[in-house]
Amino acid sequence: MTKTDQQNLLVRILQWTTVCSFVTLTVLPLLYAIARLESVTGINSVVAVGNFFSTPSSLESLKFTLLEATISTIATVIIGLPIAWYLGRYNWKNIKLLRAILAVPFVTPSIVVAMGFLMLIDVGGPLTTIGVDLRLETGLIGDFADLTNWENPGHFIALIAAHVWFNISLIMRFVEPTLSTMDRTWEEQMRFLPAGQNRLSRIRNLWLPIIGPAVLCAATLCFIFSFTSFALVRWLTPNQDTLETMMAKSGGSAGIYDYRIDTSEVVLSTSIVQLIILSLAIICATSIQRRHSTIHSIIAESDAKQISAKPDNLAKLIITLGVCFAIIPLIFVTIASFRIRNTTTGEFSYSTDAWSEAWSGDYSTTAIPDALSNSLIYCLITVAFALPMGWIISSCINRLEIEQKATTAKIVEFATMIPLALSAVMIGLGILLGLLKWSPDLFGWAIIPAIPHIIITTPFVIRILLPALRSVDLSYYEQAIMLGMSPIKAWWHGKVSFLRAPLVVAGALTMAFSLGEFGASWILVRSGSWDTLSVLIDQLMSQPKFNPLIQPMAMAAATVLMLLTFILFFIAERFRDNGEGSGF
Repeated sequence: MTKTDQQNLLVRILQWTTVCSFVTLTVLPLLYAIARLESVTGINSVVAVGNFFSTPSSLESLKFTLLEATISTIATVIIGLPIAWYLGRYNWKNIKLLRAILAVPFVTPSIVVAMGFLMLIDVGGPLTTIGVDLRLETGLIGDFADLTNWENPGHFIALIAAHVWFNISLIMRFVEPTLSTMDRTWEEQMRFLPAGQNRLSRIRNLWLPIIGPAVLCAATLCFIFSFTSFALVRWLTPNQDTLETMMAKSGGSAGIYDYRIDTSEVVLSTSIVQLIILSLAIICATSIQRRHSTIHSIIAESDAKQISAKPDNLAKLIITLGVCFAIIPLIFVTIASFRIRNTTTGEFSYSTDAWSEAWSGDYSTTAIPDALSNSLIYCLITVAFALPMGWIISSCINRLEIEQKATTAKIVEFATMIPLALSAVMIGLGILLGLLKWSPDLFGWAIIPAIPHIIITTPFVIRILLPALRSVDLSYYEQAIMLGMSPIKAWWHGKVSFLRAPLVVAGALTMAFSLGEFGASWILVRSGSWDTLSVLIDQLMSQPKFNPLIQPMAMAAATVLMLLTFILFFIAERFRDNGEGSGF
């Protein structure tokens, strides 16, 4: 065996070891958790699922979860598609800035989004001033509820609006790059063909084949993220449970022998039902994204021309409304951090008192600097593990595709996407029930809260790096070898040098997602020790509002978290190419 063969063998061993380690890290805690729950309840998973569908409260949560996820997805496509269309069809000044602003929602921590919409619908917010009270459901919303006998319609509307805001970036990421890189002559040529004589036929024969897979892929991911939403449901629809919130509420008392067997059964059955639904959604998303990636690569390789047409008034209006929609909730979070409400008169005043109190942590909560320190530590640990693992796994999938082992590549890609089908709460419960309750000594390990961050962010790293690896011309690496470079130098100059920008993008977004992670952290942290900024916000908002500084303190913490993630996001956008971004 030559030295080159030995090096190739070592690379293959490293790749497969990393793939197996990541899958094990993801699946093993969940399997341990299921085993423990089965042991505590005395029933197997099949019986638990059967009991789930015979329990009215569980069925109600499932129906509500499917309803809000479906409506959120439809609404996101309806609102997001025109914005992506007009952004991609016209030549805009400051296009990078517009893309960045419209993509901001996806990297905004979910707890910050929840706070932003709470401020929009809260007393004294812009909606209540025009008579639309979604929070207390009085006035027009109350009349509508009485007329339709719909319980809490205002809360539902607020949740859908927040999901649309959060997921609209997915439509932008998938659809807009496809449109902006398409050769305009395709449409002009279609007009001369029998299949393109009218607008309807052009939509059916041109636009649906080109952007249809992008829309379907984005819609599937919108459904997944809405289905697994936790912070938004927790704060915007407090009277209605989804599968995610039902598991979270029951998780603390689950897995304990001879105590609250009912909660253990709820977590067992709900987690399996959710896993089945999300696994099917992930299979669909992966299949659709492969088709979309093929179409996008064909467009990108066809000497595509940037559309030169100037935006008309309708396009300007749509984009302006989209930008306003993207930034208004964030602006109100910052404003609310300075706004103090007098509990006696109800009048508002503005000061920095809440910032001072939140910074010092005088109200039985962690101070912002301490929570920030915890968040940054977990963030750095996450990127130190997720980025190399994502790179190695992406390289493994890409190598299998080059070797024409398509089936194996698909299996590896699906296996490493499992965290998307688990949700943050499920991952947190898996570690809590599968590891920590089997071995309570692990509670003292400060690295434990970072484990779900690594599991959650690694699939995003793969989604970013894998298309980039597929686009690298292998001839550069081969030429470097022929010039006498060592395999390591050839790898560095023939591959890594072309992937610096995607690596920076992946690293920055990984850090941003880690900073904003809430569901798993909410399950695992212990007050006063492992609190992150996202958990601190939730803790402050959960306190009684007798003290007028409590809510502004939460908004101050949310503002700090928001600014940190935005800095990382704009770093990522700085290194993203104009034609890049058809996906994550």
